[in-house]
Amino acid sequence: MEIRNLVTFLKVTELQNFSKAAEALDYSQSAVTVQIQQLERELGVKLFDRIGKNVTITQYGRDFISYARDVVAAVSRAGSFATKKTELAGQVTVGAIESLLTTTFKDLLPAFHREFPGVNTRVYVGSVADIGERLSKNELDVIYTLDEQTVNPLYVRLFEKEESIVVVANKAHPLTARAELTLEDIVGEQFVLLDKNTRYRQLFDTELARKNLSVRPFLEMDSVVMVLRLLSENADYLTVVPRYAAQRSIHKNDLAILPVTDCNMRQWRQILYHKSKVITPQIQGMIDVMLRFAKEPL
Repeated sequence: MEIRNLVTFLKVTELQNFSKAAEALDYSQSAVTVQIQQLERELGVKLFDRIGKNVTITQYGRDFISYARDVVAAVSRAGSFATKKTELAGQVTVGAIESLLTTTFKDLLPAFHREFPGVNTRVYVGSVADIGERLSKNELDVIYTLDEQTVNPLYVRLFEKEESIVVVANKAHPLTARAELTLEDIVGEQFVLLDKNTRYRQLFDTELARKNLSVRPFLEMDSVVMVLRLLSENADYLTVVPRYAAQRSIHKNDLAILPVTDCNMRQWRQILYHKSKVITPQIQGMIDVMLRFAKEPL
């Protein structure tokens, strides 16, 4: 069984198109067709339905993806077994939301560079929806996100940890003296909130709607760092962020979490990659470092 045929098969399943796969692999379309036919003859099953001009993966093909990916990854590792990991070259592309980037990647990226100095790392920062879409288009190798629990069958979930979403205020805000608060107690306050496309902002809006409440923030931003800085320097405002994002300012005694008892918001930190992605040694190295840091307390 030719490894190149397996690589071609994975590329076709990834791009869902013979001609696009041929272009990506620098083959002719006829070469891609021949390689898939060779693989089908060896396996004795049809990996794709060919009806008119449409090509659709069969159940046999879907079942074979994990086997092909494992073989290609194993061959890649075998080819570099005599090479020290510090001698690896190439590139890894990672996607992350801003709150995790500012909390984790300042330590994670230098650690990865120390272990793999020859590997170039590209980090893309975006919303949950944005980095998820880029992962599905193979524009990112692996993503670190905060969202509802992922059930998408296209993704492999490497790590998941529940995180609380909290209401935060400057330590000098009068509400920090209260032992207990409700949503109704805080809706009249001045809010600085993340953009409505932010998942934990949407979660907060949902919690309010359940009680027929709403807030009208006087300022909306798309940067967690800037929101927290604004609160640290102003005693009048409230915001809603993941607990880990505000943790450093809380430790510095600049900010405090308000005890809003009827608002229990949770999301999950997750590390994901696409199930059809071939995990090269470079990507595996990044995954290993990401997992190491993800498991440490934020």
